[in-house]
Amino acid sequence: MSPALGGLVAKGLVSEVEGRYVAVSPDIALEVLLLDQERLLRDARARIDELAADYRNHTGTPTSTLLELVTGTASVQQRIRQVQQAARTELRRLVKAPFGAPPVHRADCRTVYEHAVLDADGNEVADLLTTAEQARVLPSVPIHFYLADDRLALVLLAPDSAVILQPCGLFDAYAELFERLWERALPVHSLPAESADDGIEALVALLLSGLTDQAIARQLGVSARTAQRKIATLMQDLGAHTRFQAGAQAAIRDLGNGSV
Repeated sequence: MSPALGGLVAKGLVSEVEGRYVAVSPDIALEVLLLDQERLLRDARARIDELAADYRNHTGTPTSTLLELVTGTASVQQRIRQVQQAARTELRRLVKAPFGAPPVHRADCRTVYEHAVLDADGNEVADLLTTAEQARVLPSVPIHFYLADDRLALVLLAPDSAVILQPCGLFDAYAELFERLWERALPVHSLPAESADDGIEALVALLLSGLTDQAIARQLGVSARTAQRKIATLMQDLGAHTRFQAGAQAAIRDLGNGSV
């Protein structure tokens, strides 16, 4: 018997019948394998609880704590990555300047960005506008945090300090705060895949995202003066008195598929 065939037999995917090897029905064989994996997973979770108890005993905190202080820039960044990866159903983020946030490429992430984060120099804005996450923007956000499902929260206090929070009343308050701010925030629009320098669609998307003239210029690949001229022309043609009003009116009229 070859090693490959032996492996299939050992896993119950193939059985020997009258000297011949035949495949076992998938709804039987795979169900057994799945049950085995679920058992291993339950055992692993139980082992985590045991290790957590050992950890608390070792550190002198015999009962589970709701708060854990994390210090050191490297440690904080590591915990941010861990919390983001730990989300099983949804990751929610409030991102405040000047901290910024590591990019995520997952469709089950919702982020409310502070306006100043989107105006930062470099490639962060371009990365944000092409990510799979759902992103919205507000002029300011009161706090910087990450919520992994309803199980775990990381509240950033400074670049080198953060608090890990377990489910409790404070956790629920943070979750409610996020939902309220999400409702108030404006969507961060993705740039069209192919936009001419004078494309209205790209300009409208960036105006609705609340970016400054300098940030819009960087995204369009033009000078700040050219971006200001384009914005002024759009506002004049629409009779708008503010940048946001111009973007909103253009979106309502669906100018992204035409011209003013």
